[in-house]
Amino acid sequence: MDIGVGSLQLNVSFKQGEGHEGYAAVPCGGLKAAVSLLGGQGSATKPYRCRLVLDNAGQGTWCGIVQVALSLVGDNPRFFMPAFMYGRNRGDARMLHNSGLYPRLSDTKTGAPYSAFWKVRGDRLSHPVSMVVAGGKLAGISASPYLVRDEQQNLAPWAPGIPGKLAQFNGFGCSMEKGGQVCFTLGYENAPYLYLIEKNISVDPADCRGDLVLPAGAKLEVPFEVYLFDTPDERAVGQVVRNVYAIYHQPPRHDNDVPTATADIARAIDCDSYMPELCNYSTQVFLKPDGTISHNPLASISWTGGVEVATPTLMAALRLGDEAMREHALACIDNIVGHSLNPKSGLPFDAFADGTWTTEGWWNGDLEQKGHTAYLVGQALYYILKAYQVEKQQKGVEHGGWLNFVLNCLERIESTRRQDGVYPYVWSAEDGTGLDYDGFCGCWCLAAKAYAAVLTGDTSGVDAMAESQQAYYTQYVRRMECYGTPHDTWKAVDSEGILAYIRAVRWLHVLTGDKTYLDRLMTALDYEFTYKFCYNVPVQVPPLSRVGWSACGGSVTSTCNPHIHPMSSGVLDEMLYAWDHTGDPYLAQRVDDTLYWGMQSYNRFDGELDFGKKGWMSERFCHSQGLVVEKYPSGAPSSMWFCFLPWGASNVLEGMCGRVWQEVMDGTLPVAP
Repeated sequence: MDIGVGSLQLNVSFKQGEGHEGYAAVPCGGLKAAVSLLGGQGSATKPYRCRLVLDNAGQGTWCGIVQVALSLVGDNPRFFMPAFMYGRNRGDARMLHNSGLYPRLSDTKTGAPYSAFWKVRGDRLSHPVSMVVAGGKLAGISASPYLVRDEQQNLAPWAPGIPGKLAQFNGFGCSMEKGGQVCFTLGYENAPYLYLIEKNISVDPADCRGDLVLPAGAKLEVPFEVYLFDTPDERAVGQVVRNVYAIYHQPPRHDNDVPTATADIARAIDCDSYMPELCNYSTQVFLKPDGTISHNPLASISWTGGVEVATPTLMAALRLGDEAMREHALACIDNIVGHSLNPKSGLPFDAFADGTWTTEGWWNGDLEQKGHTAYLVGQALYYILKAYQVEKQQKGVEHGGWLNFVLNCLERIESTRRQDGVYPYVWSAEDGTGLDYDGFCGCWCLAAKAYAAVLTGDTSGVDAMAESQQAYYTQYVRRMECYGTPHDTWKAVDSEGILAYIRAVRWLHVLTGDKTYLDRLMTALDYEFTYKFCYNVPVQVPPLSRVGWSACGGSVTSTCNPHIHPMSSGVLDEMLYAWDHTGDPYLAQRVDDTLYWGMQSYNRFDGELDFGKKGWMSERFCHSQGLVVEKYPSGAPSSMWFCFLPWGASNVLEGMCGRVWQEVMDGTLPVAP
């Protein structure tokens, strides 16, 4: 039924039985529904506060799904379901080879992975809200992601502070019908299918549906929020997420401290993953049944190894006063600086395998064109600069060769910059020319260039950097749709790329003092926060379901890889920098979430997470039904990958060993309200 609530037009409908369509009007089958407006203005900070009351007036138990939908008419609607849907998840773009089945919205293409609508279980989203932007307006609807049952067996929506055990999940959805429609559901569907992993979907009704169950005579009251306001662009999504966070925020557990976590993680990386014969860190580390350790010897210069591990481990070594750990990190950086350069291209090779420097790392086959990639090259240059700075500041040692290596590579890279300022996604290994410019990962080159300018005091490239920043902002950041960073997501929308832009605009603000860069740092953080969980999911699969693990503060990696990963823990310095210049208490809360999420996401003792040794950390925390593909020996599913990923853990180290360490010691770390 269509219900007018003030200026709102909401549709309440239900479905019973199988099938993805067939929602019918309420009342039916004894189920009655009423919606009332309690207050609010519909804005990002003061949404309409509404209440849905369901009443099973029938003689028997009612089972089904109830949907509350809001429509927005406008051209080219773009949808935002945090950590799941951004725009149309590139449903209007060309599919790449090996693209996978990650959900994409399209009203013209049919068949997996395309659909004109999507519905998911509530825990798939980092924030319980679905939004659409069209015609100069944003419409959004938010409600509790699941229901709880108290000791008296009463059913109620979960919210922070409401006691009770998980009774069932709710759901959220979006549809291109009627212009653009967003909804929440009591009960849930995964429709048109449940996306598990790149090549794996499920249409099993047991996976794809969970009904609301109301006994005869039962009533259920559900508060929800509706957003409907004018906006010039998609940045308003971040404003709504901020308000949803204020309503549903539930902090992670606080049961560890920075010095302890730093020592645990850093010593595990140094002792269990460093390979002296390669002067590098293993991409993957496994504990074999006999108690010995095995390494994946394929080494990279960054991203999943190399200086992404070496620099944070160096930072930890300096904090801990561990000279042997420091020497290993220095050896890794020295080896990359001294031996990785490809004389044909003037760029460092991406990986080292079988005694040879190469561009073909473990991601070989995921790229349409082979060559040097900006994700690894640009990130490697950035982390070499960071190692240069911390060694100079904390040890009084200046590694001039490192700085010269970076400056020479940046000079070569600058010659490949496109006319609009965008850097290549891939360069030719034969001559260093740009082969592909469609992707956000080139922003790592901008981050390295801005960082180098701060460290050297050379401001001659400020105008060019401003041009590059504007290009990345206009095409990606302002639209809340960053894609083309991790190779194994095949240019799906992701959260990893924004971490480069966050660093870039931070250093551009340091360099110039231009407030524009501070504003854009906040916009970039808003985008990152859409992936960062605001509450603690009631995980259903061990070991995470068993150990009291908290989802809040961890960020989902992409719309393609549906799991929480540690990479966003590395930008705590940038979050604190934004706090310095705004004093925004929201940032203090997000810092607290991020810090404590990392400190409870590793083994505090051998086997705590059912694998590995003390200090070991995976990159894969399966908060929902997605990516639950690891198995226990019994064949039962696991919510973890039983693998130590040093590069994932190193991002947590980076966050803890920068300003956080000093401010914890000084007692000046911002306290979340």
